[in-house]
Amino acid sequence: MFLKHLINPRPTIILFFIVFCIAFTCIPLLNSPLQLIFSHEWLAPIVVLLFGLLLPSFHALGLNNLVYEKNIIRKDNLVLGFVFVLLCTPFTNTVLEWIVSFFLLFFLNYILETYQKEYPFSQVFNAGIILSVFSFFFPNLLFLLLLVVISGINYSNLNWRNLSIACIGIITPYFFYFIYTILLGKIFIFPEFETLKLINFPTINSLKTPKLIWIFATGTISLFSFIELSRWLYKKSIRSRKSFLIIFFYFAFCLLLILFGGLKSWYFLITPLCVIIGNYFTYTKNRKIANFLFLLFIISSFYYRYSVAL
Repeated sequence: MFLKHLINPRPTIILFFIVFCIAFTCIPLLNSPLQLIFSHEWLAPIVVLLFGLLLPSFHALGLNNLVYEKNIIRKDNLVLGFVFVLLCTPFTNTVLEWIVSFFLLFFLNYILETYQKEYPFSQVFNAGIILSVFSFFFPNLLFLLLLVVISGINYSNLNWRNLSIACIGIITPYFFYFIYTILLGKIFIFPEFETLKLINFPTINSLKTPKLIWIFATGTISLFSFIELSRWLYKKSIRSRKSFLIIFFYFAFCLLLILFGGLKSWYFLITPLCVIIGNYFTYTKNRKIANFLFLLFIISSFYYRYSVAL
């Protein structure tokens, strides 16, 4: 009932998506002041609000188009766009994470472009550059360089040249930073990697009802999505299967980032999880359950956003 309008969407659905994003971003303002919801250490609340509206929306559309253009999900749809926005529910002022995650979308694009290329030098170099630049803010993002190795094995183009080019891409921003410190007489500060640590998850009793409902809905949908993918992956095209393998390892490495970087790295997990959930909503044969779960996802997300400051 709901999802069929997002598969092979009409132009009016794009307009509806824009209205949806605006309403979803602004709904916390119905019961809480702007300064409380969108407070930030070094940005004005109105700027955070604009970032919160534009960056996740552009990220959602970019990921949606990327997945379709790379034939990961072959049906033209806008499901992934809505799923991504709904997965962003808990995040209202994570400006740096919004920016970094948005540019990691280009990193994922370069990784997927190495498909059927024996020497994807420009792709792995650009992927290395992106990781290197943002490792100044999140040093543990360098773990994602392992995706170059995984893609090389997956796409049968792993060789010392590609790995060397990727390493050059990683080194280049640090080289320019080193030159900058020499010329201006500053100290070269290498980003410190965070060590593995135990994460203290909140207990169920400490969670408020809106958040608990949203976590339950998201967890249930994720479980259905992984089961769906494992059951029907063999029926997909060769490129789609190989691409989903990249997405799965991307998801696994982002989980590793959470173990090292703490819950602040949770936002990076949204991109691969969105693709897996979007695949479920697009292809599952049981449309009644899918529509029910999608409706539950929307209601719980809006409820959580409305109650975010309560």
